[in-house]
Amino acid sequence: MAKHRDLIVVFGTVQRVMRAERAARKAGLEVDSIPAPRVISSRCGVVLEGQSSDAENLRKIFEELKLDDFSVYRRIGETWTPWSLEASGDSCEVALTAGTAYGGCGAKLAKGVLEKILCGLPRLESEDLIVGIEYADDAGVVRVREDLGIIHTTDFFPPMVDDPFAFGRIAAANALSDIYAMGGKPLAGMNLVSFPLSVYEKDTLKEILRGGLSALKEAGALLAGGHTIEGQELLYGLALTGTVDPAGIWRNGGAQQGDFIVLTKPLGTGLVTTAAKAGLVDGRSLGTAMRWMGTLNREAADLLHGLDEGPHAVTDVTGFGLAGHAAEMAEASGVGLEIDLEALPEIPGALKAAESGMVPAGAGKNRKSLEKLLRLSKEAEAFRVDLALDPQTSGGLLVALSPEEARIFCRRFPAAAIVGRAVDGPSGSVFLT
Repeated sequence: MAKHRDLIVVFGTVQRVMRAERAARKAGLEVDSIPAPRVISSRCGVVLEGQSSDAENLRKIFEELKLDDFSVYRRIGETWTPWSLEASGDSCEVALTAGTAYGGCGAKLAKGVLEKILCGLPRLESEDLIVGIEYADDAGVVRVREDLGIIHTTDFFPPMVDDPFAFGRIAAANALSDIYAMGGKPLAGMNLVSFPLSVYEKDTLKEILRGGLSALKEAGALLAGGHTIEGQELLYGLALTGTVDPAGIWRNGGAQQGDFIVLTKPLGTGLVTTAAKAGLVDGRSLGTAMRWMGTLNREAADLLHGLDEGPHAVTDVTGFGLAGHAAEMAEASGVGLEIDLEALPEIPGALKAAESGMVPAGAGKNRKSLEKLLRLSKEAEAFRVDLALDPQTSGGLLVALSPEEARIFCRRFPAAAIVGRAVDGPSGSVFLT
């Protein structure tokens, strides 16, 4: 009797899938080429299905065939999540979230608190500092040549899921998102780790680092080193550098009145993971949230680069929630943003979590920070407002495009949705309708 197949490998072409299948079957492994599941973004319509217990053998076969450009997904619960052929098969059995008060980007200091702390601090100015902290852009950019800018960013946080590999993958994808949001290309990263040896086994950290490596590899970036301390709380993330043409930097300011506002990933990661800690979410919803958090924003960014006119403003949606990052875009652009709550795409189970009261504390922090900028229509549904305020971990890109290019982009990238538009002020305001 055949074992349960819980592994999918995504290659770039049908020919490479066929080569991998023939070699794996010759080695006695139970594999099949199958149509790509709709939930997995693939560069072709066929993928290789196998078993996670055969991961090491598959890895050796792919090395012999020199098939080194592929993505791996493993079925955890009822959905597919990013994985690695080098990851431990039982890595999901560690309860990482048991000791965390805040998980993922929900651990960020509230925007209002951070602004008060930074206010009055001296700045080190230079004409080569193209992007600094003045408008809360996603990363800093330093010019090293007229045609070359270096992007600097960092991100780290406590776990929001229990699986160590998935946590590492999500944290790295989240940090890489800043590079994509600036219109750049990731170059290299360095691990940032706080690890309580008295709480977890060393292999747990190894799986977290494997997860981070898988995201870096997919992004085409290098791991240049890192820094690890023994701390009381588990934290992981990356310091990253990237490259960008100074003439082609994407900023969070620049949205124009009449622009459509596009979001490239569904919302609700904070709501779903909060409900999961209380055991109030089904495996399918949690698995879907994990898959979205582990998905790079690379494909969306590549498609934006391919537009004729290109984006007027770009940011990524993380701990301040859609509403908070929309407010930053509105303020930097000198416009207001009107968000259609009914148009917001949601991860399955997110609104149900809000209705059950499983709203993360970060959503409350976001609401308080936005109290002077946020306006609600009388028809605004309370649980959809929670969705707009929900702190996202490794969320999508928020993009201001001309109406025509917004429609073109959404046709090319079906996961994207038009969620609002830029309107005539007040500057920095966000109107949830």
